Amino acid sequence: MTTPPSPAGAESAQPTILVLGTAEWNSQIATNQHYVVRELARDFDTYFVESLGLRRVRLDSKDVTRIAKRLRHSVVGHEKTGTYRPIPERAKVISPLIVPIHQAPTRLPNRLLLERAVAEWRRSPQPRILWTFTPVTYGLEQYADFTLYHCVDILQAFPGIDASAVSVGERNLAHRADLTIGTSGAVTAHLTDVGFTEVLTLPNVADIGVFFAGSRPAAERRSAALFAGNLSPHKLDFELLRALATALQGHGELLLAGPIAAGGGGFDRELAELERLGARYLGVLTLDQLADVAGTCSVGLIPYALNEYTAGVSPLKCYEYLSSGLNVVSTAIPDVAQAAARTDQIVAAGSADDFVRRVLDTIRPAGDDIIAARVGYAGDFGWSGRGGLLRDIAHRMPRRVRDAVGGPTSGAGEQRG
Repeated sequence: MTTPPSPAGAESAQPTILVLGTAEWNSQIATNQHYVVRELARDFDTYFVESLGLRRVRLDSKDVTRIAKRLRHSVVGHEKTGTYRPIPERAKVISPLIVPIHQAPTRLPNRLLLERAVAEWRRSPQPRILWTFTPVTYGLEQYADFTLYHCVDILQAFPGIDASAVSVGERNLAHRADLTIGTSGAVTAHLTDVGFTEVLTLPNVADIGVFFAGSRPAAERRSAALFAGNLSPHKLDFELLRALATALQGHGELLLAGPIAAGGGGFDRELAELERLGARYLGVLTLDQLADVAGTCSVGLIPYALNEYTAGVSPLKCYEYLSSGLNVVSTAIPDVAQAAARTDQIVAAGSADDFVRRVLDTIRPAGDDIIAARVGYAGDFGWSGRGGLLRDIAHRMPRRVRDAVGGPTSGAGEQRG
């Protein structure tokens, strides 16, 4: 990575950032971690470590394909222009070869393999920031001058996840992280219960510029309700979707887009039944393709089941929909319910019947003035402002450490005391 000259007034020693992710760089849906890397890499040399594999591996075609890709990327690396998203100029993607089992006896070899994979960051003479989306860090915080835990989900509540490794990791990080970000009130409450003392709540935002560009005037829209996201049995309320598909017959379309059960489980049978009821599956779309589809619809759906996992979810699709000019109808997951209390552009339905009724009430395209109001409201929930905030946090981290210890940050290869 080539480091450009520091901006006027910036510290002479810009930090180098290691981001531990919970997904592959080329995962089919961009999530918070992908956007954070993009935004941090505008100012800093940033390494993104792909998922360490917190979910139990299954010997099916999806996981075998993922393993094969990981092996190839670990040997030949990633091209700067990936299938789904380019790698920023100042970012590097690391695909560590470790065993996706985080209990003895694999912990020691995994730690050694991971440390070797991130050796360039560990030996950097610059201040080192660990920005982790996973609590399973294998102790990399000992090499960091500043550690930030960016928690976007209550991970241990998701079926198939190694809940023990996650819980142990969070208890350890609670005493080692210098700052923690939670993306919903429920996540922040969970982190506080674990023992984290300094937690900043930052709900997810969206790449609203892309969706604004795809938004169409009322005359070019149709009566269509869209769900865009992972078609997962752990997230979606299938009975609700079936009721909605039935109710929409003769009134409008039900459109579904996204990967099928990317986080595990099966949804093929459920999808086939929804298609028999008239729903249309659009496949996995690029962000630009999704924005073009959303811009012609009338309603954006968040039909999530109410469970322990979704209680902590902050769906960025809420603002993708709004920046496309869509009315948003959601089940009453806490984060969306709080957002709905602040604006009439979002509806958190109190029951399945209420959800279906709200969609039917707004399935006909709204007028241009209402579309403009939705797009305008979404303007405060984009990555332009959030990226600036996160970069400011990263700029301040090394100064905070120097102030605390009364001197410069640790030198290359040293462990944090």
